[in-house]
Amino acid sequence: MTVAARRPLPISRLRILDAGNGLPTAAAARLFHDAGATVLRVRRPGPDPFAELYPAQPLWARDWAEVDPSDVPGLLDSIDVLLVGGEDHPEAGTAPRPGEPDVQELTTRHPRLVVVEVGGYVPGTADPTPATDLLVQARTGFVFEQFGDSPTQVAFAPPLYGAALLATIGAWAALHRRRRSGRGQRVRVSLQQGLALFWPHLWLTAERPDAAFDAVPPRDVKHLVFRCADGGFVQIVLGVPQAVAKVHRVLGIPGPVDPDDRGVPSLARGAENYFADREVLGRHIARFPRDELVEAFAAVGIAAEPVLAPGECLDDPQVRAAGLVAFGPDGHRYPAGPVRLTTVASATAGAEPAGTVMSCLPGDDAPPLAGIRILDLGNWVAGPFASKLLADLGADVIKIEPPSGLSNLTGLRNTLTSNRGKRSIVVDIKTTEGRELVRRLATTADAVHHNFRLGVAERLGVDAAALRQGRPDLAYLHTTAYGATGPRADRSGFDMVMQALCGHEVRAGGEGEEPLWYRSPFVDYCTGALGAIGLLAALYERAETGAAVDVHTSLLGAAMFLRGELVRRPDGSVAGAAVLAADRCGFHPARSLYRAADGWIAVDARGERMSAALTAALGLGDLGPSAGWGPGEHRALGAAIGGRTCDEVLSTLAAAGVWATRCAGDALAAMLADEPARRAHLVISTPDRRFGRVTGCFGPLIGFSDWAPDPAAFRPAPLSGEHTREVLAEAGFSDDERTCLERDRVVLSL
Repeated sequence: MTVAARRPLPISRLRILDAGNGLPTAAAARLFHDAGATVLRVRRPGPDPFAELYPAQPLWARDWAEVDPSDVPGLLDSIDVLLVGGEDHPEAGTAPRPGEPDVQELTTRHPRLVVVEVGGYVPGTADPTPATDLLVQARTGFVFEQFGDSPTQVAFAPPLYGAALLATIGAWAALHRRRRSGRGQRVRVSLQQGLALFWPHLWLTAERPDAAFDAVPPRDVKHLVFRCADGGFVQIVLGVPQAVAKVHRVLGIPGPVDPDDRGVPSLARGAENYFADREVLGRHIARFPRDELVEAFAAVGIAAEPVLAPGECLDDPQVRAAGLVAFGPDGHRYPAGPVRLTTVASATAGAEPAGTVMSCLPGDDAPPLAGIRILDLGNWVAGPFASKLLADLGADVIKIEPPSGLSNLTGLRNTLTSNRGKRSIVVDIKTTEGRELVRRLATTADAVHHNFRLGVAERLGVDAAALRQGRPDLAYLHTTAYGATGPRADRSGFDMVMQALCGHEVRAGGEGEEPLWYRSPFVDYCTGALGAIGLLAALYERAETGAAVDVHTSLLGAAMFLRGELVRRPDGSVAGAAVLAADRCGFHPARSLYRAADGWIAVDARGERMSAALTAALGLGDLGPSAGWGPGEHRALGAAIGGRTCDEVLSTLAAAGVWATRCAGDALAAMLADEPARRAHLVISTPDRRFGRVTGCFGPLIGFSDWAPDPAAFRPAPLSGEHTREVLAEAGFSDDERTCLERDRVVLSL
């Protein structure tokens, strides 16, 4: 095979129409645009009420063609994906709800159209509140997932970004199915399901849990975030070999240290010291300037980053070198797209792609991704979660594990949720025979992905060039920590340091408070979702043109994507970079969590008219324009609400047309008891050989009008080597070959 020539990805023949509200559909449209699709947007009369909330959104759309609402019916036969729904705003109207007749009829009138509906909650939810970030967090109980005795608004808008990611995955999956059937369909996602995308490992129960299953970061947990001598904060991560000894050496902490201590988290130490002895580390870290410490830790292989305010990372040399800064007019800067796609001219380009292992095309009742085979060489969360999301939709994912097993340092539940639905084969790819085996398996696959550090795949002989010798049109995803180029590209990275570097911890900590790490590795899960999107785009391009596609994602890019709405102005100020109030209950007094006499409620009074109605309903009179409200107005609203019951407040506000809802107390318990959540497969249950039945929010989070998954077919995460013999037999290995491989410990079978 000759050296591949690279060229831009030509998905421009796809046409996407954003007719939705707010961030979810706009972010989905942006991901399509970044892949090369043509995006159109419905023009709305008057100023856009979402522009204040998401300042970068107009910059995302500056290359999108605007169309008048009256022109939409005549365009739909030329549109591939129509995005509707989204989030609600009183000045933009309520977003269309999934299942409304006018939405249902679209795919009947336009049979090739894929309609993606973004709702607030799964279909069948009784009396749903308006679809906003805060109200969905409150109504589901998500606001109680960080602290044990008080709620907080989770600051990175997980319902909105999660719904955007799911909408994009669902749209691509429907496009793949359309290539097979010739028909479009309706795809349904919700802000409620968007939450579950980032929290699956915590929303799990088991019939027979053990200590490893229960070892998750507890509420009130504090990560290794410390104030330095110069007043700045640093985030460090243990977990690498000899981590504790390396940290003690850098800090000059005296005394003997177990050289094998990697700093494994322990529930026995409690929430304050779950990750390490914070008092000892904090006392010594306080002696050093922040930047000096970051470099000293990096020199010994300890992941560390400064804790920056939102927007500061746009000046970081690594962020710039990785191509993660986009430039708007007049010097405005904002986070760039997080997925890199590059076609590779191959021997099959322009011809029909090579077939998969399927002997015939899937039937009409088959899942959207039936017939697609993926080899997963990943570890941790960010790598494996990408193909787990595709396994949910019917892809055959083969997990290739090392003889030493997968790392459970991030928690066994992360392994369970990132590998559910896959098949496992154990291969020692450090041997010549193991590398040849992987190359042979790759000839039967459509895609391969991993999250090795730069250069490792080449050393192991499983890089794209090596695997394409036997499968020239292979799609290939590489997930890195910091990107493919730049001064820190070769470093290992973790979710925690990306939360710190990209402003998430400052934003979550609250005004004047210390930075806060969320107890879910949400950057990892976002990276996996972006990897799934990249693989779907690559496989679609291959199916259309026969060309191979390289895909690259990174933890850094995902963390930037989740702050994608902010803009750095030419004068250095940042729009969209607000941090939570000091009590971490909201960003603004009119949009916050409040304690009533018998519980907590969420108020989301968007716009001046609703803010005025809020104060009038509570007997506070005119407090002036809400843009100027601050701590004083927050205290006044809190006092007015605190003397009444939740029902009294909610009844009063409903009569005044103010959006509000009660905060549910336990998100997992509420979902486990929710029949609509089960019908929508937001909650699933799988048999597990170790834990009995495992139940939670780790199933397919997308609904399709042309396909409903069979709950009996949901499979757990495989045991290591559970499917080794099965996979080898499918790949054509004889019994004698398999016996030799097992004898030489090139492969291991359960």
